Amino acid sequence: MKTLNTKFALRSSVSRHAPSTRTFGDQRVVGRGLTILLMGAALLWISVSPRFVGAQSLKEIRVGSSNISVTNVVAYYARDRKFFEAEGFDAKIIIIKTEAALAALSAGDLDYSTLSTSSIEGTLKGLPLRLIAVTNRYPLLGLVVRKGIDSVADLRGKKLSVSSFGGATYGAAVYLLKNNGLRPKQDVTILAGGTNPVRIGALKQGAVDAVMLSSPEDIKAASEGFNILLDVGSDYRLPWGGISTTQSKIDRDRAEVEKFVRAVLRATRSITEPQNKQDVTSWLGKFFNLDAKIAEEFYRRLMPSLNPSGIVERDKIKLVIDSAIERGLTDKPLDPDAVTDFSIARKLRF
Repeated sequence: MKTLNTKFALRSSVSRHAPSTRTFGDQRVVGRGLTILLMGAALLWISVSPRFVGAQSLKEIRVGSSNISVTNVVAYYARDRKFFEAEGFDAKIIIIKTEAALAALSAGDLDYSTLSTSSIEGTLKGLPLRLIAVTNRYPLLGLVVRKGIDSVADLRGKKLSVSSFGGATYGAAVYLLKNNGLRPKQDVTILAGGTNPVRIGALKQGAVDAVMLSSPEDIKAASEGFNILLDVGSDYRLPWGGISTTQSKIDRDRAEVEKFVRAVLRATRSITEPQNKQDVTSWLGKFFNLDAKIAEEFYRRLMPSLNPSGIVERDKIKLVIDSAIERGLTDKPLDPDAVTDFSIARKLRF
């Protein structure tokens, strides 16, 4: 009986636990199925998520820029604050000399450039380029002088340093001297001094008497004891910064060009909006390595110069053409519409 009772107890134990074991097994199957379903749903969500799709499908575009300066500050801000990414671009900004950038852009090795006046001058020389938006209405250029020079007229017999012969800064120097009754070369020696640090060094050493410096370099020089004699842009109202591409790019891939212009104009507008002042000032300070006081002053000067619409009047473009002719870069006085294409900027209506 004892044996029978043991067997009965064993059978009873198995009988009692068997349903529980089957239930546990079913739960395991259901659990695995639920896990698979959840994983599938997660993968589906990731695959259709705009952020994931954007990250997976960003198109690389190459943007040529001759330097890091106020003339291309909008492009860098658009990159760092992801305005390009929002339009589906992975923007690679490539520092390259102006002449090489124009050639690379014309050949299709670059998609866009941050060159504006140089793009117009390239078109005057026969390159198939078009300025498609202007981000800066006028130059942020300071005429920085050593002590003892109190007026532009005091530059007679002195040395003025610009970055290079030709281009926007040189054109501004020629205009400034002529507008103040001085003859470039005859009355004032103009020297091509290279980069801003090199030219500031020449000013400190007394090798030159004045330099044309774009902001914020002129503000930094003033903080070191030099004098900003004149804000050149207050008189020389020539378009200073912008974006350009080829006519064939516009014709072949207008949808892409429109996205690129929109990213740049959105970035320009964002910089100018008062509620973004703290972010923009902080970014300017970090990007240009400025202390808080200089960053604030740079922001103050930058704001009114920016052009959120991307469009300027024909007579402003004509200033660039006339300056190029006067400097002997071309003898072909092209119509402003032959060197620009603001049709996309007009369509976007920023």
